[in-house]
Amino acid sequence: MIHLAQTIPMAFSFESVGDFLNKAASAKRQERQAVQDGLEPYLDDPHVMAVPPALLDTIEALYLQHGDETFKQIALFSTGRWLQVHQGTLEEHVKNEGMPEALLTVQDLTKIGVAFSLMQDVGSFGGDDSWRKMIKEAVGQLVLEGIEEKGLTADQWFKSMGHS
Repeated sequence: MIHLAQTIPMAFSFESVGDFLNKAASAKRQERQAVQDGLEPYLDDPHVMAVPPALLDTIEALYLQHGDETFKQIALFSTGRWLQVHQGTLEEHVKNEGMPEALLTVQDLTKIGVAFSLMQDVGSFGGDDSWRKMIKEAVGQLVLEGIEEKGLTADQWFKSMGHS
């Protein structure tokens, strides 16, 4: 009977599984650091725009399904959130009597607000109807779930939202 270990010369010497895992992790760390060092000039550039691959996949799927309206809606949503962050920052500066910082934040807020207004006015090449249908269905489902969870009727739900 021939044992596999006798027929295949082993170039590696590991004292234990833990030793093997530590050496493998160390090699991977070195390679990961080399990759990070190589990417640094590109990804540290403040003019580079990027999103994580998983988000890109989601955006691409929405684009394939709903057209360029996807980009407009994501841009409006993101810019609106950016406005909210700046508004909160402005409130903190005013509360802490940081007037120079508050003025700089107002300057940024103004620029973001203008960009937001310009984006709202951008016409879309298509996809508008399918996007709105998708949003109506998604929000409708969330409202139904909220109504069921709280034991309300649709009328009660909308009255609680300030609609009669």
